[in-house]
Amino acid sequence: MKILLSRRAAVTVALTIGALFVGVAFASWTADGTGSGSAKATSAVSSTVTADTASADLYPGFTDGDLYFKVNNPNPYAVRFTAMTPGAVTSSDPTGCPASNITVASKSGLTIDVPANTSTAVSKTVTDAVSMAGGAPNGCQGVTFTVAVTLSGGQQ
Repeated sequence: MKILLSRRAAVTVALTIGALFVGVAFASWTADGTGSGSAKATSAVSSTVTADTASADLYPGFTDGDLYFKVNNPNPYAVRFTAMTPGAVTSSDPTGCPASNITVASKSGLTIDVPANTSTAVSKTVTDAVSMAGGAPNGCQGVTFTVAVTLSGGQQ
């Protein structure tokens, strides 16, 4: 009986030591920590608008001409422009066809979407915004008009 008791004692001691090692190993892999972190908002960068090649759709008295432009959005988020306000108009032939022969209407309710981080400008159009005077002279044939444009909108 004495040998059997020794074996039992040895098994008990071995199991106890094993349990202690497992407990120590588990304890050495857990950790806690408290403190703080930080986050910072980006700053919006203005998009760039440039004239694009126009389709020749103007003639004297026509009131539904389209305005063609390109937009570059450097922001890390997509932008939707919902309004266009025209500025100064210049003519490629101010003597033969002064810019006063053209009027450009402001537009709202637009949906001009520009993807994030556009390194290449995206071509866009505002339809039915440009009118040519009914009395525009023959010198206006083939003339290109450049319109300063302000687009407004926000993050898409």
